Amino acid sequence: MPIVEDRAFQDEAIELTRELWRAYLINRSDEGDQVIARVLDIENLSVIGTGRHEFCSTAEQFFENLTNDRSEAGDVVFDILDEYYEARVIDPDVCLVFGTLWVRERPSEPKLLLVEMDTRFSVLYRRVGNALKLVHLHHSTPNFDQRINEFYPKTATERANAALEYSKELERRADLDSMTSLYNRMAFERLVDERLARGASNAVFCMIDLDDFKAVNDTLGHLAGDRVIIDFADALRSAFQDDSIIGRVGGDEFAVMLCDRASASNVERLATRLIEAWAEHGSDQPIPFSCSIGMAKVGGFGDFQELYRAADEALYASKRNGKGRWSWYG
Repeated sequence: MPIVEDRAFQDEAIELTRELWRAYLINRSDEGDQVIARVLDIENLSVIGTGRHEFCSTAEQFFENLTNDRSEAGDVVFDILDEYYEARVIDPDVCLVFGTLWVRERPSEPKLLLVEMDTRFSVLYRRVGNALKLVHLHHSTPNFDQRINEFYPKTATERANAALEYSKELERRADLDSMTSLYNRMAFERLVDERLARGASNAVFCMIDLDDFKAVNDTLGHLAGDRVIIDFADALRSAFQDDSIIGRVGGDEFAVMLCDRASASNVERLATRLIEAWAEHGSDQPIPFSCSIGMAKVGGFGDFQELYRAADEALYASKRNGKGRWSWYG
């Protein structure tokens, strides 16, 4: 198959996969179900999902499970926080799409815990006439407790032998981002608001973003991109210690509230050290690593959202001025 046709086939399959995930997760309607039904290869379909019941060797089984899942979920819908797709043409009429999908429940009213899934998937299509038909779908959610380089979640198994300690771990886990073990967005926002309520006029709020992270994924691959996110979380822990609050608030977006050592000169020193350390960390990579930082002094802001907007404005000033630098709000 010529390269141009190969690329067009891959793009078509990837776009169809995006459409299917949105029909399944967001467009929960008859129209969305029609999109799903139209794409499936009814005669040859097989689906393996994340639940014990989600092993379907026929389209009839799949639609039965889909109906039951929709009934159980009610009006729950999801926001797609991050997604990644790759495609491989197997032969002129067959294409494999694989990737990751990070989604979080969009609640109709505030809730303490939200459903969140960081899914890996593979989808096999074959061309029938002028249309692509989905032959096989496999998606799974990695075990949260399985650490890097562990063949199985040995650490969690050992912890489970002490039931009380494990219970405490479960409570703590609800506040953590599954990839980096930094505070997740909800926990970070809550902790910042709690600190503001106790009085933190001398604190500083920082928004931090990895520059050109898409290029990192495109050049090094998505799995290596995940490793970069994890390494950057470690760099944040090293740069901001003591009672600083550190969180991952988006795909490659992080935030820090410095409660100690928060004089302007000291914050600038810490920010400079982080930027330089991160550039050095990526010095042996085919593309340069850099991060941009926006900083806002807490005094004069009433809550997390106000601080977030101020620091985010400063962050984009850093981006506009060349990246790999810090800027103050105001």
